[in-house]
Amino acid sequence: MKIKKSLFRSDSIKVLLLRMWAAGAVCFFGAWGRAGAEEVGQAYSLNLIAGLIVLLVICDWIIVNPLIRYAFKKRPPAKPDKKVWRIFLEGLLHIIKITAAVLFIVGVYYLLNILFIHLFHLDEKSVPVPLEPLLFGILYGLCYTGLDFIEKKLMGKIGGKNELL
Repeated sequence: MKIKKSLFRSDSIKVLLLRMWAAGAVCFFGAWGRAGAEEVGQAYSLNLIAGLIVLLVICDWIIVNPLIRYAFKKRPPAKPDKKVWRIFLEGLLHIIKITAAVLFIVGVYYLLNILFIHLFHLDEKSVPVPLEPLLFGILYGLCYTGLDFIEKKLMGKIGGKNELL
């Protein structure tokens, strides 16, 4: 009798949960830790958006990607003939992917706040859904996974296999 593999035993689900946890931690320490109370309430502050993007890129390159490579043995095959432009393009796409994910999340927060203000007739300056790590991590994980899927499909069509995580 064969036992089905559990959903949470899949490496892709573990990678998604790790990315969600890391994004939530970056939001907690980066947004809540350095911003004032009025800035955390406004999830669409330019200073906050830029800070989150920079912190997420650094966290992804230094902590998350090496953890994924070593914990789940997802190491790309060594290619000594890898072109410099290809390495630059992959890094640039990674930054664009994180930026797009953060901008999408900020848009979701903005739309939720506008929706709740108009539905419940709240004060225009109120923030019914403030920036918080759990929702930020969940939205980031789902958005990043979707963008990663699109990137892998595009890179597969352009120049072979994608070597990013």
